[in-house]
Amino acid sequence: METLNDAENAALGASVAVLEGVLLQPTLYWKNAMQQALPFTIDPRKLYRGLFASLLNEAGQMSIQFGITGGVKRRVRSDGASEPRWLSLAAASAGGMAAALFASPVELVMIQQQRSGESAHTTLRAVTHAHGVGARGLCRGLGPAVLRDAVYVGGMLGLTPLVQAMLAERYEASAGVAGFWASVVGGVAGGVLSHPFDVVKTCMQGDLGCARYGSFTATTARLLAEGGFARLLHGVTWRTINITATVYIANECCCKLPPYIRRLTRGEGS
Repeated sequence: METLNDAENAALGASVAVLEGVLLQPTLYWKNAMQQALPFTIDPRKLYRGLFASLLNEAGQMSIQFGITGGVKRRVRSDGASEPRWLSLAAASAGGMAAALFASPVELVMIQQQRSGESAHTTLRAVTHAHGVGARGLCRGLGPAVLRDAVYVGGMLGLTPLVQAMLAERYEASAGVAGFWASVVGGVAGGVLSHPFDVVKTCMQGDLGCARYGSFTATTARLLAEGGFARLLHGVTWRTINITATVYIANECCCKLPPYIRRLTRGEGS
């Protein structure tokens, strides 16, 4: 990522998003359904409902995540300083927090669309008309989304490359083996640790009328009362599978796609 400029990193992120978004959409549906106590289904018409909003969300947020994370790392290295290990995590977490400002409203539309079966445009119009664009409407659930993405992206773009480098240096693991196990570590850590925030966000965004779930703190308290801490882990299996696969795809793309992107944008190697 450090060898690409901000626009190229954004393009890299968008490429990763489209690939993983199409492949992993069913796991995202199952995760949302489990968190909201909806019935399990393998009907592709339901699994891929809201795919456009999902791809828009993934492409937008990954462009921001990759752009900010790569930009911070590149600027530190351009100053001639060696990159401290904490910087990788801090840069990735900052990228995640910024991306949440975009991702949270899009995810709200997607969650409402999956519940109603309406188009993305119709759902967006209904949400803004009934609840507005503020904290009670389109931006509902933004707080837990920011915390979730700080942890999740920290695992994907921060922890994963650190673990991969450690496995290669200390244990002389091949690039493929190191990349796979680093993705598992980064994906599981990012997925499990960020999951309680995702559950709170999903429940808030699925209940715009606040009939069951109110504010961030009220929703957390309600979920704990419903089933203890285990309630905050509903859907963790599907989400961890989704994130681990996403981290693997992202890590492989970060390792292998930059030369091709530079060739397209700068003509290098042509």
